[in-house]
Amino acid sequence: MNIQKTSKDVFLAIDANAIVHRAFHAYPSTLQTEDGVQVNAVYGFTVMLLEALKQFHPEYVLCAFDTKAPTFRHAEFAEYKGTRKPTDQSLLDQFPLVEEVLKAFNIPIIKQEGFEADDILGTISKMVDSGKWKSENLDFYILSGDRDLLQLVKNDIRVCLPSGNFKNLVLYDTDEVFKYMGVYPNQIIDYKAIVGDASDNIPGIKGIGSKTATDLLKEYGEMNEIYKNISKLKPRLQVLFGEGIEQAELSRMLATIEQNMHVDIKLEACRTKDFDRSNVLEMFKKFSFRSLMVKLDDIFGKEESSDSPQLSIFGTNSNADIDWQSVETFKELTGRAKEMVIGYVSKEESYNQEPFYVVRFNFVGGGFQDSLFKEIDTQIPQDCITTFYNWEELTAQKHIVLNYDKSFDVMLFAHTISSGKKTVSFKDLAFDYAGKIFEEKLSPLRMTDILDAIVEIREKETKKANDTELYEYTLKSIKEYLKVEENYLVNVLKKVEMPVAEILGKMERRGIKIDARYLKALDTEVKSTMDRLSKEIYDSVGHEFNLNSPKQLGDVLFNELQLPVVGKQSTREDVLSGLIGAHPCVEKLLEYREVSKVYGTYTAPLLEMAQKDSNTSIHTDFKQAGTTSGRFSSANPNMQNLPASGTWSEKLRKAFVPNDGFKFVGMDYAQMELRIMADISRDDLLIKDFTDGLDIHKATAARILEKEIEDVTKAERGVGKTVNFAILFGQTSFGLARLLNIDAQKASEYIRNYFEHYAGVENYIRILEKEAYKRGYVQSMLGTTRRIAAVKSHNITARRAALREAVNMPIQGTEADIMKLGMVRLNELIEKEFDGEAYILLQIHDEFVFEVKENRVEEFKDKACDILRSAASLETTLEVHDSIGKDLSELK
Repeated sequence: MNIQKTSKDVFLAIDANAIVHRAFHAYPSTLQTEDGVQVNAVYGFTVMLLEALKQFHPEYVLCAFDTKAPTFRHAEFAEYKGTRKPTDQSLLDQFPLVEEVLKAFNIPIIKQEGFEADDILGTISKMVDSGKWKSENLDFYILSGDRDLLQLVKNDIRVCLPSGNFKNLVLYDTDEVFKYMGVYPNQIIDYKAIVGDASDNIPGIKGIGSKTATDLLKEYGEMNEIYKNISKLKPRLQVLFGEGIEQAELSRMLATIEQNMHVDIKLEACRTKDFDRSNVLEMFKKFSFRSLMVKLDDIFGKEESSDSPQLSIFGTNSNADIDWQSVETFKELTGRAKEMVIGYVSKEESYNQEPFYVVRFNFVGGGFQDSLFKEIDTQIPQDCITTFYNWEELTAQKHIVLNYDKSFDVMLFAHTISSGKKTVSFKDLAFDYAGKIFEEKLSPLRMTDILDAIVEIREKETKKANDTELYEYTLKSIKEYLKVEENYLVNVLKKVEMPVAEILGKMERRGIKIDARYLKALDTEVKSTMDRLSKEIYDSVGHEFNLNSPKQLGDVLFNELQLPVVGKQSTREDVLSGLIGAHPCVEKLLEYREVSKVYGTYTAPLLEMAQKDSNTSIHTDFKQAGTTSGRFSSANPNMQNLPASGTWSEKLRKAFVPNDGFKFVGMDYAQMELRIMADISRDDLLIKDFTDGLDIHKATAARILEKEIEDVTKAERGVGKTVNFAILFGQTSFGLARLLNIDAQKASEYIRNYFEHYAGVENYIRILEKEAYKRGYVQSMLGTTRRIAAVKSHNITARRAALREAVNMPIQGTEADIMKLGMVRLNELIEKEFDGEAYILLQIHDEFVFEVKENRVEEFKDKACDILRSAASLETTLEVHDSIGKDLSELK
């Protein structure tokens, strides 16, 4: 949009209702605050507001709203807007929040019962054009999403409407209106009087369409002239206009924007004013609008800082004589430090993709390059109080000795007290907890700000943790396993999460070895298979095309081959699976996709990584924070997601081998999630089933199918297993029906039968749902807290998804807790008895993979299994399976 700057002051008037409605439908309902309040319309409105302020730089601004009360139009025509569906409650709930946004920016709000926002804007436009504000010589712009306002356009009055992209504004003057509608602004009222407007239930003249109305208005100029010349019209039109005259007059009245309201506002009240940035910051924090903060500087300029003068790239004014790039300096300052703050900025967060870290010793700060840090053998004094940002990454870089009782990491703790956050980046933590704004990428130039923010984040996180009421199950578990009586969640951080981060760092540094020669041969085989499948697909279709293009593939399958379309046309795997047999190419396509994934995700990248390492090992990056359950994730490569079955699974796993003189030892928990459910729910029958050593899936199948357990077939056991995990994941009967490919009635019967036998499980689920609604969060055994206030959402889809997560998260989160408790004890065993002879390599969901010296495998296996079985004391025993192998494929 091109705003022509003139000597006139700009007056911007905003049609709030139209913008809010458009925003509600333009942005996903998943845009919510941390407390689960839906703010998609508020966000979209704020985006548009900031964009408009940036482009117009108005001297005056106001915002007009509708009210809930009927208008004068309803009094004349009760069916006015009668065809509209009731407004979604989740949209209505956001209007007060939009007003909060406007108040924070000191923008006046006008609304008046009996009138619409359009009428307010029409009246203001007349005041500017020919009324009491005419002498002010203003350029008047209306920002709206409603075409009705185009009737107001004239010389100094223009309307802006979003087009396509919500933020793409189009400016309408008289010529643009004509191009868009085929009539001029002063003809729009008559156009609507003739044609009507379905969206507002304005009837118009029955039988006359847009083209006819446009042609007549071009010829006669206005509706009155058409009626004066009615005898010149075609016979059919004479009848329609004659019979429709009352409807036309009514429609004209309904379509006319009122311009003579009494609006009690002075021009000076609309003048743009300074606003309190701290208020806007608090509001954006409340609504989780961190991405919008940087726009304030773009529009209003940077706020004057009261901080100390800008720093040089490393160091501060008060300690410029310290050599911050000296190993000796770091060691000397560390040795006598009583308090330290250390922040590690990874390459992903760094402004130049080069990692750096900042450190403060006893309130004296400095910055160090990553390359120097790796040279330093770091031992932090036992009595030094140390606050970290990104301890997980720091300890992966090198071994650091510290006293966990005196240490605190703001990233890990943020995840503990609010695991629902997908990101725990520094800029997000700084915004959420300290109210500080950092650019997308961090620079050492802001070293002092970064260090200050880390300290403030710690303070605010600790307060939030202390204000969080613990579930009874959580409180009991923390006291049992950590033996603490206060600062419960902080102690979980110090005694579990931070030691686990150090263990993950060891695992990353050790890595897992690749048989490069074998993998290279496998890579060749995979590429050969892809080439063969490609040729077979091309031959069956009759020509070549891009197999990896969904568009080209869709054209071939559904347009060229005319394969049946069920629902929406798609080339997703589940859709293609349903088309097997419809054409020979379909099965080959599915096979090609599987092989292509093996190549693109595993063989090619793994081979490249291994060849770069002196030991042909790959070093995955474990992520301790970022999953809602508290489980780990991993990247580069993702070792959590190796194919578990299929043609290529075993071949791929053979590529992972131990170092010479070592063997792999695998250990995994059996049916851990169901055992946790038995413990949390205290369901007597489920506990008894495990205690009696029953096959839990066969037992469930027997009860839901109402037959004896010895009569349950393998297929029926599969049904029992699906039902067990469907209950764990809070599936509805519809979801279970889809999983089992049965009708919803049968699925409901299965669920009903399940709860008739396992009443304790149902009772636990119902209590947990009520508690989640009351508190807005659920917790794992050791207090990982998932805030899911969307259980109160008016959006039924969001609410049901939140309830499903409320049921499942404590189970999966407790599973992760037990794995972490086990890791800490396993690490103690290794350091004490198997140093240099046993290593933890991988932790995948409920499984561990170790690398152990061949001559100590059996001894280690027995002791490690004992540790894992006793990692937590549940109502049912924890069962551990173990296996030994010379590659990953041999671990079963």
